[in-house]
Amino acid sequence: MLETIDLPGSGKATTRLGFGCSGLMGGLSERESLRLLDTAFDAGIRHFDVAPAYGHGRAECCLGKFLRDKAGKVTVTTKYGILPPRQAGVLDIARQVARPLLRRLPGVRHRVAQAVAALKTKASFSAEEAQSSLDRSLRQLGLDSVDLWLLHEATADDLDHSDLLEWLQKKQQQGKIRAYGVGTERQNLAALWQRHRDYCPVLQFESSVVEDRPFFPGALSIHHRTVSGALGPIGEAFRRDPGLSRRWSNELNVDLADAQMLAALLLRTSLWRNLNGLVLFSSRIPAHIQTNVHVAENPAWTSRAMHLLELLDRESRPINPPRLRTNIRSDHVP
Repeated sequence: MLETIDLPGSGKATTRLGFGCSGLMGGLSERESLRLLDTAFDAGIRHFDVAPAYGHGRAECCLGKFLRDKAGKVTVTTKYGILPPRQAGVLDIARQVARPLLRRLPGVRHRVAQAVAALKTKASFSAEEAQSSLDRSLRQLGLDSVDLWLLHEATADDLDHSDLLEWLQKKQQQGKIRAYGVGTERQNLAALWQRHRDYCPVLQFESSVVEDRPFFPGALSIHHRTVSGALGPIGEAFRRDPGLSRRWSNELNVDLADAQMLAALLLRTSLWRNLNGLVLFSSRIPAHIQTNVHVAENPAWTSRAMHLLELLDRESRPINPPRLRTNIRSDHVP
């Protein structure tokens, strides 16, 4: 079984491995998206991370349909900070109609994705706007309350003159939000922690094994991009030096030339590296979801995860770029 953790604010237990819903609906049908959610749930995942902007603004609604018969069985994170794209429904219909063309023409697909991204708008981080966003999210999800509510891509500057903190505390007291925090880019963490620590009981940020892990005492850390952030640098090192891949594969007793096995090992290593927090992953391939969960819950892979960290520390020079340094003290791995 997957390891679990108690979420702050509610004491509800959930799996430390969570499924990121950023890939729902955007380019996928509702049926395909629901299949991914069902696959994750059937494999044992009980935490799902979504946002109003995901899936052209339709991911929350899709997740809500999945949640209809899951009362009390799962935990949910949603966010406020990146507003749903304007004319989201029209964009989704247009993309569904154009799907055969987009599959044949990657360049067109990239330009469509850029156009959609350009329509996203950052929030004002005000209590009034936050209330509207929360009401919409709860309505779309079909929930009376949300387990985690994160300020999406917030910076310290966004919060300097914001009236959100008192509102967040009030919503938590009312039980509408079980816990709150910030989900943002790594470069924003230091200033947020220094200037707005009251907003940060939960911090969600990208963190892969080729980067130092920032440590925030007392905060629940949720890591994402744990696979995509490491696959590129490690894969490039293997291409430059095939002997490195063979040597590491022999030491770990797993074929690292198999991209899915490497991805699953990176995910398992990220769970070990963030022992007191959660790790998110996204996938549009049901078989990959099942493989990731199998590796994550198999005790035999724990030693491989520990050994991979040792290899990265011992032979970090071939990995390009080198481990990224932060100006926040990094926690050691037990």
